[in-house]
Amino acid sequence: MKNKVYIFALMIVLLLSFAAAQAEPGYNDQIKLIAANSDLWKQDVEYNTWGYVITDLDQNNRLEILSCSVQGTGFYSYIKAYEVSEDGTSLKNLMEKLEERTDSSPDIMVTSVPVYSDTKTGRLFYIFDDMIRNGMAEYYENKRAVTLNDGLWEETPLAHKTTIYADADHAEITYTDGSGNAISETQYASIPDIVFAGMEPGKACLNWITTDNEDFAALSNAQIIENLNSSAQSTYPD
Repeated sequence: MKNKVYIFALMIVLLLSFAAAQAEPGYNDQIKLIAANSDLWKQDVEYNTWGYVITDLDQNNRLEILSCSVQGTGFYSYIKAYEVSEDGTSLKNLMEKLEERTDSSPDIMVTSVPVYSDTKTGRLFYIFDDMIRNGMAEYYENKRAVTLNDGLWEETPLAHKTTIYADADHAEITYTDGSGNAISETQYASIPDIVFAGMEPGKACLNWITTDNEDFAALSNAQIIENLNSSAQSTYPD
């Protein structure tokens, strides 16, 4: 009798495991879903080039598609970010909390980015810079940590750098931390190590595909899939 109960319980476990595996969207299906929904994530810029990349920032085996454009003389960055849903049938907007933002997004269109891993929670924090310009005399830079938390994109300001030119040869440069306290240039450069002390540092490599609206519109669905597969070669810390 005990053996029958054991075998029955084992069968239930195997059936549940099989069902879970079947429910989890496969890689190829995720890529096809992302390609089929390109109208959601493509950037609407008339003249500028823009880029897109396949990622898995939270390492949950569900792909994200990020797109970014940098517009205007102020160098404002604009981001769209979607993740494949748990059932693999749709794309979830990761930027719901930030849809009404008026500030510049971080400059995420880089080939490599520092990452800090919280081994206790499993969360990964990606450190991006952002720089915007007000005319030729004012430059505003900052460092931000980006993480995905419960399926939403979150940004944490870490430090700010402000450069104001009195003339071509003289500039006043100030540095502050995320709370507005004055810090040194050295502290500004190393602020991620300070904020995330005790976490495991690493680096992620992102394989961006650059395009413009005309060239992107000329792509077939198969070509978009090919580009997405190429971009998915991005790598993350172990």
